Amino acid sequence: MLRSLLLVITLGIPSLLSARQSRPLADAGTSICEYPRSQGGMGKWVASKSGFSAAVEIRASVTQAGVARHCTTSWIVHVRGEDGHVSTIKVAERDDRPDEDGWSQENSFEIDAFSRDGKKVLLSPIEAQGDWDETTPIVLDLTNDMQWRIELYPLFKKQIPADCSVVYRALEFTSKGNVLISAASTETDLEVGTKPCFANSLWELDYRNKKTSRVTSIRSQTR
Repeated sequence: MLRSLLLVITLGIPSLLSARQSRPLADAGTSICEYPRSQGGMGKWVASKSGFSAAVEIRASVTQAGVARHCTTSWIVHVRGEDGHVSTIKVAERDDRPDEDGWSQENSFEIDAFSRDGKKVLLSPIEAQGDWDETTPIVLDLTNDMQWRIELYPLFKKQIPADCSVVYRALEFTSKGNVLISAASTETDLEVGTKPCFANSLWELDYRNKKTSRVTSIRSQTR
């Protein structure tokens, strides 16, 4: 069941929200071009309090054979309005061939949250391979199909040291209507007392203006 959730978070933000990071409202499974028989599919429908419903789908199509094989992966959103009409929106697509890195990467798609008024939905197309992981948040306005797709690395690159890899997760909408993002380095074998190259942290993303600000205390509303 969807529920409004008001959090007043101060110290220890990353650890307090780690459980929320791993629980999207719905997901479409995982798709890998290298294994076309074990593809993702369509996730469950989830409803907002405004009467809209959404479901995400990841669809992969492999054509031809041998070195000529070609894989097209599509990230698709299905939206059902208050009147029951269903519309389908393709929000992302990529093409891969067997000799490219993307052939073996895992592709997935999540619904993370609805806005407070239930008229916007936060989506996460995710591409992952080994320690590399790229999440590209998308905010979709359910009333007019307007969407904002935000590439996160360009917004953070000035703050990331050389040879430091950072992964991101979109969490929810804030009380201001922005998007709450977690960011953390991929380092896992640090010695005791050694700081990571990029601190585990939360950021508020103004997706309309493509600006971020570090969060130290936030009131965040709705899943």
